[in-house]
Amino acid sequence: MFPTGAARRKVPSVQRMAGGPWDRAGVDRETWYAARMMAVAIRETARLPIDPTENNEALPADHERLAEYADRLVSAVEDGDPETVAMLLRRQSRSAD
Repeated sequence: MFPTGAARRKVPSVQRMAGGPWDRAGVDRETWYAARMMAVAIRETARLPIDPTENNEALPADHERLAEYADRLVSAVEDGDPETVAMLLRRQSRSAD
């Protein structure tokens, strides 16, 4: 049984898909995804547990602050913040050299 006209789900129009976070960041979609993946990688790295047996100078509170910063970094990229995306892209180009 196929849904009737009123019950069909609409496919988003091209115009509706425009204005995504990549547009707000001033980059294309693939570039935005690369920046987002970098931000997520930083967030996941910041969430790794600290080994208390090592001579680690970082305190648990420092680690929590880093995790909060990483969460805000991902949110900024997902919101299309152009400065954050540009910062991550500059970092990516430097690490590729």
